[in-house]
Amino acid sequence: MFAFFRSAIGILGWSYLGSLLLWFGLRLLFFDRFWWLALLNTFAPYLFLPIVILLPLAFWSRKRRLLMGLVLSCLLFVVLFPPRLNFPTAARRDTVLRLMTFNLLWSNQDYPKITQMVRKMDADVIGLQELQPKELPNLLKAISPIYPYHAIHPVDRFHTVALFSRLPIESVKPLPFPPIKRGLQAMVRYGDRRINVVVTHLTPNNIPLNQLVAETTDRYTRRAAETEFLKKFVPEQSLPTVMLCDCNMTDSSETYDELRKVLQDSFQERGQGTGHTLVSNIVPFAVQRLDYVWHTGELQSIESFVGTDGGSDHLPVIASFRVP
Repeated sequence: MFAFFRSAIGILGWSYLGSLLLWFGLRLLFFDRFWWLALLNTFAPYLFLPIVILLPLAFWSRKRRLLMGLVLSCLLFVVLFPPRLNFPTAARRDTVLRLMTFNLLWSNQDYPKITQMVRKMDADVIGLQELQPKELPNLLKAISPIYPYHAIHPVDRFHTVALFSRLPIESVKPLPFPPIKRGLQAMVRYGDRRINVVVTHLTPNNIPLNQLVAETTDRYTRRAAETEFLKKFVPEQSLPTVMLCDCNMTDSSETYDELRKVLQDSFQERGQGTGHTLVSNIVPFAVQRLDYVWHTGELQSIESFVGTDGGSDHLPVIASFRVP
């Protein structure tokens, strides 16, 4: 019986390692070029989960070569997805600019919970996604005492972006559509400086299974076009820029790598842990990282963290900056 299990573990283990190596090779060659590969890359960290089961089985069955292969796969995971162990830079609260991005979920009407979270996070500027225009009066009633300035770009009933600020908003305009359907750009006054604040909600991933191929191809293509626009848009800005984004991309996607060519990821620089923000009803923890506070190099990121629950299927992301 031991021989049978030992053989089965070997077959399973080497089949898994071969599949993992094939995926990694295709990722290096093509990244997100094909819809199915883009989908695999989106969930890339979870492709390593079988190691949790296979590693002790390989040890138990004394499969030394398989054990070595699995250990090397663990090292590959660490290289691809290194743990974030950054520490915030010490600074007085009144000397930094704090911003937050939050997809509040179009159906979320728990304003006491939203207000409690907003007060606790203590951001100077908040970028919101999925604010229903009809709910704006209710939200204003809840948080306008804290945030006297606001701007909204109504797109449709569910996917509107908005900006709430303690700081004066000097100008607002929508980002051009196409390709950015849900995005606004605002100039915010911070002391004697102006900051360019962009709020975006990139193409979502809610793909119906009966249209998996067509819709996955369409969503990833649209998000790639949005990313390409942002790559050209950001370097054209003359002011320090922050982008508050529900990007609907994970940090293992090609579009994430493309955005990092022109923007810096505040959580990558100053956050700790996974940074996951997408909440699932299946498990009691966030499962993917979709929300970001991006910034240009003129701003120094000193702290970034995932905030507390605001009644949404997303958690907020907060980042603090020194403004030169």
